[in-house]
Amino acid sequence: MDEDKKRSHNERMLRKKAVVDAGIERAQEERGIVILITGNGKGKTTSAFGTLYRALGYGHRAGVVQFIKGTQASGEITYLRQHAPLVDYHAMATGFTWNTQDWDQDKAAADEAWAHAAKMLQDDSLNLVVLDELTYMLKYNYLDTELVLQAIRARPPMQSVIVTGRAAKPELVELADTVSEIRDVKHAYKQGVRAQMGIDF
Repeated sequence: MDEDKKRSHNERMLRKKAVVDAGIERAQEERGIVILITGNGKGKTTSAFGTLYRALGYGHRAGVVQFIKGTQASGEITYLRQHAPLVDYHAMATGFTWNTQDWDQDKAAADEAWAHAAKMLQDDSLNLVVLDELTYMLKYNYLDTELVLQAIRARPPMQSVIVTGRAAKPELVELADTVSEIRDVKHAYKQGVRAQMGIDF
């Protein structure tokens, strides 16, 4: 690289550093945040559990509620049960609505799972609460959206919450501090590749 290009590169990096430093200087508020991970792409729960394991690495306590997941164990949960005594875990574990096709059963399971979640959202000893696939409970009206939003708003000030799932309601998007939308570009499953232990579950 010639000297002019090196000089130009260094100047760009200095400008970038100034922007980053200014952003860090502005971000001084300390409080728990709400993270929403939505969209049709693969990796929403995986992303949430990545943050969960990050928190556990610092010795933080956490709560996890999984809504409408099946009864088959996943690698994340198997590992949690073996190595993470700092996690309070509950699974709705009734399968997906299109499997059960039973409103009363699904509603009762949703209410029970939400009771666990609501308790976690009042527990100031929990640094992080993960509400996996909660968006489905709101989309299909198993849970009252405003009730859920109120509980998240009223949580302890330093508690962070991660909500995952497709088709997040606008009210949830508005409440969240950070929103990531995972887009479905390609998926091996759609090409006929079977779901794999350790990769997909």
